[in-house]
Amino acid sequence: MTKPPELVHRQLNEIADFSNPQLLAGAADNVFIGEVITEVSSRRPDGFPETQYAVQVKKNLKGMLNGDITVNQPGGFEKNPTGHRILVLYNEDALLKKGQTYLFATRYLKSEKWHTAFSTHGTVELKNKFETNLSIQQMTRALQSPIVPDALKNNRTIQSSTESVKK
Repeated sequence: MTKPPELVHRQLNEIADFSNPQLLAGAADNVFIGEVITEVSSRRPDGFPETQYAVQVKKNLKGMLNGDITVNQPGGFEKNPTGHRILVLYNEDALLKKGQTYLFATRYLKSEKWHTAFSTHGTVELKNKFETNLSIQQMTRALQSPIVPDALKNNRTIQSSTESVKK
């Protein structure tokens, strides 16, 4: 019998309060609806787990993505010193699920050729038509008057969302 993984929550220091859709819209390179096809890999570029997924873009709200792309999500599995699996979630953001449709807000990381989703507010699962309509309407309004976070106005970039992890 396999022991279930231990769940560990960590917090990311965000450059802005992305619960404000206008700030999220201003910081994102791309905002789109996509369906998770499958998990493609898991990496630890900065010593913290990140999981990559193949996502089929269904509709763009900001940007011009098409076809299948790679979406990177902070969080994933690692092992503790005794070899037991640990599931690390950042800002209580559940890992993406194969076959599910999400409203994504991402920033493109050219060096890795992937789109990193903002934690929590950058991966909104669209479970039903009512939720889909509300989420898309809210983001569409935010995209009409986006607010660029100060950290991005000063020519600073978000290199990797896990660089600013608070343990």
